[in-house]
Amino acid sequence: MYPTILELGPLTLHSYGLMIALGFITILYFMQRDARRVNIEPQAIGDMAFWSLVIGVAACRLTHIIMYSQYYSWTDPIGWIDVRRGGLVFQGAIPAVVLYVYWSLKRRKMSFRTVTDVVMPYVPVAQAFGRVGCFLKGCCHGGRADDLLWAVRFPVGSPAYQLHQERYSAFPADATWSYPVHPTQLYSIVLLLSMCGIMLLIRGRRPFEGVSFPMYFILYGICRFIVEIYRGDGNPTHNWLGFDLSTQQIFCVGMFFSGIAMWAFMYVTRDKNSDPAFPKSTA
Repeated sequence: MYPTILELGPLTLHSYGLMIALGFITILYFMQRDARRVNIEPQAIGDMAFWSLVIGVAACRLTHIIMYSQYYSWTDPIGWIDVRRGGLVFQGAIPAVVLYVYWSLKRRKMSFRTVTDVVMPYVPVAQAFGRVGCFLKGCCHGGRADDLLWAVRFPVGSPAYQLHQERYSAFPADATWSYPVHPTQLYSIVLLLSMCGIMLLIRGRRPFEGVSFPMYFILYGICRFIVEIYRGDGNPTHNWLGFDLSTQQIFCVGMFFSGIAMWAFMYVTRDKNSDPAFPKSTA
């Protein structure tokens, strides 16, 4: 676990922030490359990507504050905005970023469907980088898995260690590692990169322009729901329609069916006179 990569006097480089930055730079390259294939100005994609990142982080934090208000206090105002301590709910970014991008595209007179096919396949890659940061920080860990061959342990001071220390009376007072847990961060990375591959494959043979937009909601809903089964970081569950689901799983169900509905709508309203194929090169 390496929550801090480098410390130089007052300057501290946190692993999570570094991974977010690397993820942003990586996907920006691929999005701008693909923008050229459909005759979109790469700088416009860069501008929207930057503000989407800013708005997305702010929305993630606000959602976490609303969902987990017990962790925030008016006596610690810095804690409300200090994301280095953790506290981001990814789903909170989706509506805010979608609204911003829609408004920005309208203002620029650019096609929403075309731009989403350029952008959306690479969003899971940025999320995968973020999960690397989670693994290095030790957050978003899985539940106990004592007999699992690939289970991982986290050291003293990590979220998993603190949780096990509080939850299990038999936890040794002199233990230096947590109990073995599912490496859910790594599960997420594998699924997110698989999502990218599937979305690029479908985009290459797209049945209609803009297919990447609903496809993201469908696939992410499935992938995150699966990972939540193995999470063990204390997220509460709710009895929803007779099933015990975490808050995140309820979001995932909503995302999946929203994606299905958007797929149907975008397919019915597609331009039947245009070629939906996504260009393979700028030639």
